[in-house]
Amino acid sequence: MATVTELLVRLVESVVDLVIVFVTEVAPHDPIGLLVFLVGAALTTVAAGLFGALTVGALFAWVRDTVVS
Repeated sequence: MATVTELLVRLVESVVDLVIVFVTEVAPHDPIGLLVFLVGAALTTVAAGLFGALTVGALFAWVRDTVVS
């Protein structure tokens, strides 16, 4: 069974491989595909960042309410 560390390492490796393949094989032949890829990556990054910020804010609020009560 894979550990969490192995899972994270494989995830990072696959993301790096995706970028390398896209830049070396797809982007030179399809500039519109490159644009769509970059916009999708930006939207995904922003959405994940906002969700993370909301989660951390909710966690802090829960801790604050628990300590004050």
